[in-house]
Amino acid sequence: MGVPSQKTVQLLSVLLRLGLGAEGSSVGFPQPLEPEEWTRIYALAKQQSVLGVAFAGVERLPKASRPPMPFLLRWATEVEAIRGMNTLMNREARRLTQLFENVGRKNAILKGQANARLYPDPGLRQSGDIDIWVEGGRDSINKLLVGMGLLSEKELEYGRFWHHAHLERTKDGIMAEVHYRPASGNPYKGQELQNFLNNEILNAELVPDGFYAPSIKFALVMQLSHLQQHFYSGGLGFRQYIDYFVLLKNSTVEMRQEVSGVMKSLGMLHACSAVMWVLQQVLGLDRDLMLCEPSAWRGRRLLRLALVGGNFGKYRQKPRNVFVRWLRDRKLALSWLPFDPMNAILKELRYWRHTLYLMPLRVKRRRIGL
Repeated sequence: MGVPSQKTVQLLSVLLRLGLGAEGSSVGFPQPLEPEEWTRIYALAKQQSVLGVAFAGVERLPKASRPPMPFLLRWATEVEAIRGMNTLMNREARRLTQLFENVGRKNAILKGQANARLYPDPGLRQSGDIDIWVEGGRDSINKLLVGMGLLSEKELEYGRFWHHAHLERTKDGIMAEVHYRPASGNPYKGQELQNFLNNEILNAELVPDGFYAPSIKFALVMQLSHLQQHFYSGGLGFRQYIDYFVLLKNSTVEMRQEVSGVMKSLGMLHACSAVMWVLQQVLGLDRDLMLCEPSAWRGRRLLRLALVGGNFGKYRQKPRNVFVRWLRDRKLALSWLPFDPMNAILKELRYWRHTLYLMPLRVKRRRIGL
């Protein structure tokens, strides 16, 4: 995947702002665009997993500025598929919620469907998998999942090294992860982060969709930690940034002040400043809604990462040779040192600790790799 042109990025940005409810964003939108430019916009929206929100923006354009009707109809068909998947995802989230409630375990849906309900049109968020936190800790939850027939002993052996358990994909193709803790952790001040999240997730509320959703304060802290982990190791697309934009739009001044203080205490302000800049440039986030001052030089790195790699870095070209890929990944990890020295160093140390700890099991399974 090459880097898209600045014009294509700007045009998609206009559509996303419109799709999220911004007024006046269509002023100056070309009338009409060439079909080739619409193809590039569509391709970029697909790579960023924001086809639904972008289509909502297209619908708010003047008719003269919209793409040709055959192209529009094909896009609309994909949007209906997105709506249908969201219906299935909400149904599965309700089922899992009830499943764990029936055995007396508190739980909450993280990210995905909890974020979607805050969108101007909840059916337009492109879904991934379902992340559900269940109380009890790793050993207790693993034992529960095995007892419920949701996890095999073989999967348990490998899964004990991770912060969540993968459930078998449903007949509708939905993947779910059961999280032992609210987030995988931050390399810096990890226990302090976990303490905040463990306390705040107790404020999760049952929403009309039939599952428990965490508070906005929880989501802002947890999801920035999640963003930080991913852009260090591969990248993020516009879908994750839109999620964060929507959370901020649904926050209060008091919430943002408290979250900003938590992030300062946790050493997350470098990452936060970069994310604020991306949200400002791509989605037009108001300064009043920001958690900290935006950082242009840090933000530009995140934006380029998103444009090169797409959603979770899936479109980034990877060397075929495993050793070459490993060397590139280690070089990439070190390149984050100027961005955030402490977190970059600690994340690399955690990588080596985790790799060496897992090596005996990989040797046993003949899946040796770094």
